Amino acid sequence: MFDNIHFQSIGVVDMIRARDFYRDILGFEVERDNPHGEGRWIFMALPGARTLLHFDQQDRLTPQDKPALILATGDVDAACEVLRGRGVEPLNGPSDAPWEPGIRWAMIHDSEGNLILLQTKGGS
Repeated sequence: MFDNIHFQSIGVVDMIRARDFYRDILGFEVERDNPHGEGRWIFMALPGARTLLHFDQQDRLTPQDKPALILATGDVDAACEVLRGRGVEPLNGPSDAPWEPGIRWAMIHDSEGNLILLQTKGGS
């Protein structure tokens, strides 16, 4: 019935700061960055992914204790080393996940304070 998730929105306060963080630090590509009313219409994509990330302009964000985004990688430890080199220190991990044997995970904040869970790709 459905083919894929077209996009997922994530709240941001500063659209340009968020765009630059996701592009320059996390390796997303700018799929679209257009003026939209008094703001911007920004979509980001991971190379090869079908689902887009959309920035939803907010006046302020309330800190959350749950991830706003979960990114999968083949090697969380290596990803954390790259991020450290780019000035992003993990909040937690990398460590073994208590929810599934063989999974590694870490948690970071994006430029807007959103929590992002990094985890290795699971089985099934």
